[in-house]
Amino acid sequence: MFELDTVIKNQTGLHARPAAQLSALCKSFPNEITLTSGERKVNPKSIFSLLSGCFVKGETVRLSVEGENAQEVAEKIAAFIEALEG
Repeated sequence: MFELDTVIKNQTGLHARPAAQLSALCKSFPNEITLTSGERKVNPKSIFSLLSGCFVKGETVRLSVEGENAQEVAEKIAAFIEALEG
Protein backbone atom coordinates (compact mmCIF):
# COMPACT_ATOMS: atom_id res chain seq x y z
CA MET A 1 0.00 0.00 0.00
CA PHE A 2 1.14 3.52 -0.78
CA GLU A 3 -0.24 6.56 1.04
CA LEU A 4 0.03 10.20 0.10
CA ASP A 5 -1.46 13.36 1.60
CA THR A 6 -2.87 16.05 -0.67
CA VAL A 7 -4.82 19.28 -0.20
CA ILE A 8 -8.09 20.10 -1.91
CA LYS A 9 -7.64 23.44 -3.65
CA ASN A 10 -10.88 23.54 -5.63
CA GLN A 11 -13.20 26.39 -4.51
CA THR A 12 -16.20 24.06 -4.20
CA GLY A 13 -14.30 21.15 -2.68
CA LEU A 14 -15.17 17.71 -4.02
CA HIS A 15 -18.77 18.37 -4.98
CA ALA A 16 -20.78 17.53 -8.09
CA ARG A 17 -18.61 18.05 -11.20
CA PRO A 18 -15.19 17.67 -9.50
CA ALA A 19 -16.40 14.55 -7.70
CA ALA A 20 -17.64 13.06 -10.98
CA GLN A 21 -14.32 13.81 -12.68
CA LEU A 22 -12.32 12.29 -9.82
CA SER A 23 -14.55 9.23 -9.70
CA ALA A 24 -14.08 8.65 -13.44
CA LEU A 25 -10.30 8.90 -13.07
CA CYS A 26 -10.20 6.48 -10.13
CA LYS A 27 -12.38 3.97 -11.99
CA SER A 28 -9.74 3.86 -14.73
CA PHE A 29 -7.34 2.13 -12.31
CA PRO A 30 -7.79 -1.48 -11.13
CA ASN A 31 -6.31 -0.60 -7.72
CA GLU A 32 -8.19 -0.37 -4.44
CA ILE A 33 -8.28 3.34 -3.59
CA THR A 34 -9.53 5.22 -0.52
CA LEU A 35 -9.67 8.87 0.52
CA THR A 36 -9.56 9.61 4.24
CA SER A 37 -9.87 12.76 6.30
CA GLY A 38 -10.37 12.49 10.03
CA GLU A 39 -13.02 9.83 10.65
CA ARG A 40 -14.32 9.95 7.07
CA LYS A 41 -13.16 7.21 4.72
CA VAL A 42 -14.61 6.97 1.22
CA ASN A 43 -14.24 4.99 -1.99
CA PRO A 44 -13.46 7.58 -4.70
CA LYS A 45 -14.63 5.19 -7.42
CA SER A 46 -18.18 5.90 -6.21
CA ILE A 47 -19.48 9.42 -6.76
CA PHE A 48 -22.02 8.91 -3.97
CA SER A 49 -19.28 7.88 -1.57
CA LEU A 50 -17.21 10.92 -2.57
CA LEU A 51 -20.12 13.30 -2.07
CA SER A 52 -20.84 11.78 1.34
CA GLY A 53 -17.29 12.70 2.39
CA CYS A 54 -18.14 16.43 2.20
CA PHE A 55 -14.52 17.33 1.41
CA VAL A 56 -14.00 21.10 1.32
CA LYS A 57 -11.39 23.55 0.03
CA GLY A 58 -8.23 23.58 2.14
CA GLU A 59 -8.84 20.14 3.61
CA THR A 60 -5.97 17.65 3.69
CA VAL A 61 -6.96 14.17 2.57
CA ARG A 62 -4.95 10.97 2.71
CA LEU A 63 -4.97 8.99 -0.50
CA SER A 64 -4.34 5.25 -0.03
CA VAL A 65 -3.72 2.99 -2.99
CA GLU A 66 -3.21 -0.77 -2.96
CA GLY A 67 -2.03 -2.93 -5.82
CA GLU A 68 0.37 -2.76 -8.70
CA ASN A 69 2.03 0.62 -9.38
CA ALA A 70 0.39 2.05 -6.23
CA GLN A 71 2.79 5.00 -5.95
CA GLU A 72 2.37 6.00 -9.59
CA VAL A 73 -1.43 5.76 -9.35
CA ALA A 74 -1.50 7.77 -6.10
CA GLU A 75 0.67 10.50 -7.59
CA LYS A 76 -1.57 10.79 -10.68
CA ILE A 77 -4.70 11.03 -8.54
CA ALA A 78 -3.12 13.54 -6.15
CA ALA A 79 -2.01 15.73 -9.07
CA PHE A 80 -5.55 15.58 -10.45
CA ILE A 81 -7.09 16.57 -7.10
CA GLU A 82 -4.69 19.49 -6.72
CA ALA A 83 -5.43 20.74 -10.26
CA LEU A 84 -9.24 20.53 -9.99
CA GLU A 85 -11.12 23.74 -10.70
CA GLY A 86 -14.77 24.41 -9.94
